[in-house]
Amino acid sequence: MALDERSTAILEYLRRAKTYVKPNELMEKFHISRRTVYYDVDKINDWLADQKMNPIKAVRSAGFLLEGNVAKSLPESLTMVNSWHYEYSAKERKAWLAIFLMENDIPVYLNSLMERNRVSRNTTMEDIKCLKRDLVRFELSLVFERKKGYTINGREEDKRKALMHYLHHISPLSKAKSIFDESIYSYWLTVEINREKWQEIRRTLGDCEQYLNVQFTDDMMDNLSLRLLLFCNRVFKGMIISIDEVEIEILRSTTEYKAARSISANLSRLFQMNIPEEEILYITRHLLSARVQSVEKSGFASSNADEEILLRVVNRMVTDFQKHACVVFKNRNEMEQSLLLHVKPAFYRIRYGLEMESELTASIKERYSDIYLITKKVITHLEQAVGCEVNEDEIALIATHFGGWMNRVGAKLDNRLKALVVCSNGVGTSKLLMYQLELYFSYVEIMGCVSYRDYVAKQFDVDFIFSTIPFESGEKPVFIVNPILTETEIDGLTKKVHGVFGGNDRKNRSLNGLMEIIQKHAQVLDIEGLQQDLKQYLYRPEKLVKDTKSPSLACLLPVEHIQLLEAATDWKDTIKLAAEPLLAGGFIKKDYIKMMVRNIEKTGPYIVISPKVAIPHARPEDGVNKLSMSLLKLTKEVPFSEENKHQIQLIIILAAIDGETHLKAISQLSRMFSDSDNVRKILAANTSKEIFELINIHSQ
Repeated sequence: MALDERSTAILEYLRRAKTYVKPNELMEKFHISRRTVYYDVDKINDWLADQKMNPIKAVRSAGFLLEGNVAKSLPESLTMVNSWHYEYSAKERKAWLAIFLMENDIPVYLNSLMERNRVSRNTTMEDIKCLKRDLVRFELSLVFERKKGYTINGREEDKRKALMHYLHHISPLSKAKSIFDESIYSYWLTVEINREKWQEIRRTLGDCEQYLNVQFTDDMMDNLSLRLLLFCNRVFKGMIISIDEVEIEILRSTTEYKAARSISANLSRLFQMNIPEEEILYITRHLLSARVQSVEKSGFASSNADEEILLRVVNRMVTDFQKHACVVFKNRNEMEQSLLLHVKPAFYRIRYGLEMESELTASIKERYSDIYLITKKVITHLEQAVGCEVNEDEIALIATHFGGWMNRVGAKLDNRLKALVVCSNGVGTSKLLMYQLELYFSYVEIMGCVSYRDYVAKQFDVDFIFSTIPFESGEKPVFIVNPILTETEIDGLTKKVHGVFGGNDRKNRSLNGLMEIIQKHAQVLDIEGLQQDLKQYLYRPEKLVKDTKSPSLACLLPVEHIQLLEAATDWKDTIKLAAEPLLAGGFIKKDYIKMMVRNIEKTGPYIVISPKVAIPHARPEDGVNKLSMSLLKLTKEVPFSEENKHQIQLIIILAAIDGETHLKAISQLSRMFSDSDNVRKILAANTSKEIFELINIHSQ
């Protein structure tokens, strides 16, 4: 019995869990039905039986459990499995076909492709049809000739783009699957693959990191290593890239070009071949486009004039994001430097058509839809700089940066557990993951986020580790997490953490008492296992946030918070009048009104979101007791500056408790005011009830 991509991932997930995993958790994590969960478990059990190992234990009320002895011996068993015991998914088959056809220099026929993927003639024909349609996006064509067999025709640059696209679908290192090693590449590719060359390329890239004062993400380091290996194979066969004459001078002016020359010199020695100038420039593109985990304190090695352009882009993006989201970022300079860390390589990826695909995009759009939509609005500054549209994968990755900085306000507890986050997905995703963990684990101090390479190389004084990639840590517990956590995953994670670290004395006494009662009336075969499961049940934390759903505009802006007045003395008086319902209701303190005024005095009328409309606000810690909003309509305009566009009649006070909960209401408000007819209707309204009825319509 063979394992496929999903069943292998489920098996690895159960192995890491070390406790019962409910079907719902697997359904949510792998986006499959309950029926598919049980189908995959049966497939895994058949494979385990072939390996002479005990099957997955299934208990109706508890879920699935991989017994301890099986979990311990599984890594070794998987390592011994060769590629013939692995069943490719349709996506993987298509990716390997594309790579095989582009990397092979001998005629390839249908029977050969059938043998490679180990599927039927009909399935192979269907895969070829899908690949043919897929290659059109890269301006490539898949053709068949009797003498040459199947070949992929097109420009070399387009073939390289397709290669990178399909590498993302099959790269074993990005999926951390132990059944994959270099042997599977050797099975498919004509280039010689061995661990020594792989490690030498990685060492070369490590020297490049030091020269550029950066650290690539773990995923990027692995992917770049494989790219360089395949590029060298193509150069050896005489398939050379061509670079536009105008671009040559631009690329040569960058620090990355100097790093690329050093890399090329090492590759020339390693493969005993000459790397032409065009390929050095091509490597420069990839260094400019590489995703970065961190930058040394001295900052990016200067590249060229694009640096100044990108600094302006980032500044404008942050300004507009604050305006649309009605937030004020703490440590804005630090935030902009963090955002630049992603925007700079994204700029070059988009310019050179090397955009990264992200498996997180769908999750980000679903879980953080408001942040994604606001990011989509502010991305126009990057699009103007690069001269073309930014795809949704890049938008989602930039959204993670904004999401990671929108930390909730909460009390800091003393004597907290210390945890480290190990993440291979880059600084933006790391920030967002830390934000989620800090929200649900307020009793844990998140000490920071590092790459796996940093974790291995350095010592960290922490109690345990959250990691997006599976690895063993002898001393400290490692809890495997997704970069985007679902409610089910959060619930399971909190149980596991509490199961390991326990709770208060009262709960400890309850645990000991239960153990005594159970042992008195029943024979316990696994005392440690029972104690662990009871801990996870007893030490379940209460939800830190009772309702994490964002309220609608109508909920935050009830009719009693809406005022209609003739005029105000000036803009300061306007803010004071508009905030009165919130102050009277205890939603805000007087200091909050002072801080709103002070912010405008300091930064200008950034709160004006459209003609005649302003949304004054300050930080949650400036005096917010409860999430709330109020609206004031004036008959006479009040100037918020000397410019005509800052003549205001509608003032909406926002009192936010964090960076996210109010976003749904703000999004609804923004959509309502985007239609000038709605603004006219509100200005023409004679009662608070009329205004609320319009608000209610746009809150559905």
